[in-house]
Amino acid sequence: MKRIGLVTCLEIPEPDPDEGIQLQSVRDAGAEVELIAWDDPTTDLASFDVIVLRSCWDYPWRENEFRDWLQIADRETRVVNPVEVVSWNLHKGYLLDLQQAGVPVVPTRLLEAGCHEEGLCKILDEQAWDQYVIKPAISAGSWLTALFGSNDLPAARQFVLQHGQDRDLLVQPYIRSVESGGERANVYLGGRFSHSVTKRPRFRGEDEQVGEAQEVLPEDTLIGEQALRCSPGPVLYGRVDTVRDVDGNSMVSELELIEPTLFLQQYPPARAVFGAVCCRFADEDPR
Repeated sequence: MKRIGLVTCLEIPEPDPDEGIQLQSVRDAGAEVELIAWDDPTTDLASFDVIVLRSCWDYPWRENEFRDWLQIADRETRVVNPVEVVSWNLHKGYLLDLQQAGVPVVPTRLLEAGCHEEGLCKILDEQAWDQYVIKPAISAGSWLTALFGSNDLPAARQFVLQHGQDRDLLVQPYIRSVESGGERANVYLGGRFSHSVTKRPRFRGEDEQVGEAQEVLPEDTLIGEQALRCSPGPVLYGRVDTVRDVDGNSMVSELELIEPTLFLQQYPPARAVFGAVCCRFADEDPR
């Protein structure tokens, strides 16, 4: 019987709603499965046929440790998604790669670590956004994600001074369509798009609000496939989050290829697919 590890962390920042579902799905597919923490040094990684990154949600503030662990894990067993994909997707500067490749994305500007408020003012002068979001380039959930308006420059400058000393930040316009239509989280699983849910805007300290599962819209499938083709390696599961611009056109807001919630709770038919895909990963080297 194949042995599969679903990777979490010792101190998970928030509960994983799909944790029990994922474990049971893999068991139902015929494999032995265990929840393992990436930061638990006692774990025997070599004892697993494959490890699947699922709720290792503390890596944004432990980036170097996590990158080092990925290299160790890759020598001991098979990691999915593959380490080259995870390493590329860790820093949200990948949005600039998508943009350069012609994928419609939320306009994104990068503030490199140490740029401070002068860099922010330059971006805002060039873009003239009424509202804008600042967040770390390496982030998860709503960690250090803040919304500012045109009259909030002192607070935004303080935010950059406080949080941009030793980390890259992203500056993006606030997309107002999320207030009415939300952000669509389009789940990619087993080589195709499976389902979608609508998420409401989320900032620091807020819980995630998720709607019922729906079909993935054709326009989201189209730009989602474009985005996935930019990955430096095979994508075995993931999520393409999309929003609408002022004309109603779809844009990629996030390409989540490390540990995205797959919303299996909202869409039961995907549970068996998840389990089967994990077992396939254990049987065949996808790289």
